[in-house]
Amino acid sequence: MTKTADENSRAAIRSWLAVVRAYHLCDAVMTQNLAMIGMRTPDHEIIANLLRDPGISQQVLAQRCFTAKSHISSLVGQLEKRGWVKREPDPSDARARRLRLTAKGEAIAKKTAVVQADVVRAMAEAVSTKELAAIEDTMLRLAAKLETLHIAGA
Repeated sequence: MTKTADENSRAAIRSWLAVVRAYHLCDAVMTQNLAMIGMRTPDHEIIANLLRDPGISQQVLAQRCFTAKSHISSLVGQLEKRGWVKREPDPSDARARRLRLTAKGEAIAKKTAVVQADVVRAMAEAVSTKELAAIEDTMLRLAAKLETLHIAGA
């Protein structure tokens, strides 16, 4: 490996570790702040997705939450018992169910959305609008590259 390639490799590892550290710290802060209102992060992820996109399927929800469909099914069942989520028949597919928030679930989702917005706002205070745009652009390009590797390996 040439010195330039070796330097690039070390820079890539440092960048990757910085992203991982920021992600884990964000997750820790979200977990801590959600706990203060009696909410768990996986529950927040589900109700936030249903607030943003009512009527999605469990399969789509599982993809968005980066988890197995069986795990989502279990979590949705728990939220259903709490009266936050309801499953409705899909008019175009009798086997499928569409997920929606109840009025109670929507009220909780709006509370957790405030927690999430506060965490995002706090992170964004550390950088300029121009830097945020550069971060978004960079992460989108990296995700696109990783998607090609994921698809190629599937």
